[in-house]
Amino acid sequence: MTGYTGAYKAGSDKRDPEGYNCGISNEEQSIVLTSYDVSARRELIDNFMRRGAKEGRVKIPRELGVGEMSDYEIRLHPYRTVGAWFRCGNKNSLITIYVRKNPARDQDHDLVQLMEIAQRRFAEMFSCKPGGPPPVEKSR
Repeated sequence: MTGYTGAYKAGSDKRDPEGYNCGISNEEQSIVLTSYDVSARRELIDNFMRRGAKEGRVKIPRELGVGEMSDYEIRLHPYRTVGAWFRCGNKNSLITIYVRKNPARDQDHDLVQLMEIAQRRFAEMFSCKPGGPPPVEKSR
């Protein structure tokens, strides 16, 4: 999906202030990064969407929740990202995925599929049923 075929290493599962992260990287840059938060506030997805590049933004399918795909730079390396704030059981949850850009692929299609898989696995891990967007909530 990213076009990268070299050596890589998996990162740690250390807790950060916004949730859990997982990364796959080489010596130079991250190749794939994911994070999730079991119980996220609306402002987290709003902040995620504000940070992405204005050009190339695409809304995610409604059944995946509230969010979008956009271009993003980390340490001058280009990524395509997707973030989804969605209902799982009685919680409003958040998943974000960053992949190294690869112009040879339809990464929006890839990211929608990855988000579907991530939400399905998330639901299995936390014994909840994904249910699309959370109820309407105003940003703070």
